[in-house]
Amino acid sequence: MEPHVEPSRLSRIIAACCSLYLLIVLAAWLLLYAGDLWWPATYLLFSPRWVLAIPLIPLAVAAACWRRRSLIAVLLTLLLVLGPVMGFQIPWRAALSSPPPGTRVRVLTCNMHAQKPLQSAWERLLAETDPHIVAVQELTQGKIDYFSGGQWHVHEEEGLFLASRYPIRRDVALGDDSYKGPGKLMRYEVETPAGVVVLFSLHFASPREGLKDTTEDPEAGFVELVENSEVRWEQSKDLVRLLDKETRPVLVVGDFNTPTESALFRRVWGRYTDSFLAAGWGWGYTFLGKSTTVRIDHILSGPGWHCERCWVGPYVGSPHHPVLADLILMQSGQE
Repeated sequence: MEPHVEPSRLSRIIAACCSLYLLIVLAAWLLLYAGDLWWPATYLLFSPRWVLAIPLIPLAVAAACWRRRSLIAVLLTLLLVLGPVMGFQIPWRAALSSPPPGTRVRVLTCNMHAQKPLQSAWERLLAETDPHIVAVQELTQGKIDYFSGGQWHVHEEEGLFLASRYPIRRDVALGDDSYKGPGKLMRYEVETPAGVVVLFSLHFASPREGLKDTTEDPEAGFVELVENSEVRWEQSKDLVRLLDKETRPVLVVGDFNTPTESALFRRVWGRYTDSFLAAGWGWGYTFLGKSTTVRIDHILSGPGWHCERCWVGPYVGSPHHPVLADLILMQSGQE
């Protein structure tokens, strides 16, 4: 029998580092689901999660040279970081199922972030995708010239803009301040070939100031994060109470300022289908800022809808990228 050879000190250190790294990433993954319940989790929720991948290369090289068995832990960590931690989606259900019969409606939503629209990018996007309904939030600098023709029904109020291929039969302003009350919110009734659809376009309170202040005054910044979470909880609950009264098919689109991992999103919006979770591919980040990338813009649908496809569009002049979804308003009895 060959004598047992103890691993070198360096080998043991590398093994310990790889195992510890895996545990840290697992903890971060679990912590994300406490977002909007506990401020450290909320801070992580909106932070650039790709940072957790930085140790992968040096640990992989070290393990390959001195501790090959630890490559298993490194590989598992890689899958965790690129997958659930960073929010990678694979639309298995959409790929394996056939779309039900019904009326197809392509919806686009985008927060312009009070930036001037890049007309050429908008025209190219709209010409290539040909959406039926376009909802834009914070359109406060200029117009989107593409909608100036007579083929669109258009409505604009307090920075919320809607363009529809179908007639807009009714519009009701429910809130004009994203940081108060129900948030910046409009309710529309759109007459599609399959009947009237109720669409809510919204912009909820942003945690931006709290996140920024944590680097300068952590105590004040964390208080702001907690307060912002409370506001978004109330805004979401208020809107869901309104949705519960609707008898027609419902769509809710816009900037929720809430990632899908958040406890808020899961508990309040869990009854509604998030288009990207149902039929999106990849990470689907909608906000690409200087310090973070996160998916906070959503297209949600209520009962009676089936999402066939969802994707994120190109840069159109705002740090928010457009979100598009192909939805099917199902025939009665197809749910």
